[in-house]
Amino acid sequence: MQEKYLNIKLKLKRNKEFILIEYKYKKRSYDERPMALDVLLQAQEEKYDDLAFRYGCRARNCGVCTIDVNDRPKLACRARVKEGDILSAMATLPVIKDLVVKRDAITRQLKGYNNISHKNDLNKDADNSYHNLTACIECYACLDGCPIHAKNNIVDIQNNVAYKYGNPYSLLKIQRLLIDPLTPEIEKTQLIDKAKSLGLEIYRREYKNLKIKCGVGINLKGEVIKPLLDVAFGDEVEKENQ
Repeated sequence: MQEKYLNIKLKLKRNKEFILIEYKYKKRSYDERPMALDVLLQAQEEKYDDLAFRYGCRARNCGVCTIDVNDRPKLACRARVKEGDILSAMATLPVIKDLVVKRDAITRQLKGYNNISHKNDLNKDADNSYHNLTACIECYACLDGCPIHAKNNIVDIQNNVAYKYGNPYSLLKIQRLLIDPLTPEIEKTQLIDKAKSLGLEIYRREYKNLKIKCGVGINLKGEVIKPLLDVAFGDEVEKENQ
């Protein structure tokens, strides 16, 4: 006979310390395979009314519910959990409380670089590579395993400035602007300089062994990193990776 409960562990940050608590999730049916978000919502309703976590659309459209499941980033609204799983805040961003992380230091990296300076008066249409990148939901799962983001100091959550080093998300935004037909040529040079200042050179050195994963399946290595490296460093990258 199948168990009616699932034993799940929650790793929470409280009073500047991390604690591990056990929660017994009551399944709605014996064969239920609940999402991580189901567990968090029930835990908040029935036992820990001050449990802090984020969620929005519940449909893998917004990215704000991302947490770590067994130390790997997952969308809580779509990640099924099993007996003994550990739910925790994303390890790649500073934790504010429980499962809530500070996200704004990433978006601040592109301040002043993510604006189109003129309207689409000519009705120009972007190609498929541009539209593929619009699938990004800003879940930040791509930070896991990123050698550039690993160089950032994420400890101080009071520091409201942008991280010095970039990540697949910030470089995706740059690549999307580069292939946007509305972006003026003069601004494209500035975008490449920005990518270099965020640490693009690190991807150049570690391209062969680079393992980064998008939460919604965008080919980050092929559609973001390689095109940026080709534009920024040209034939040098091709020779290095042969």
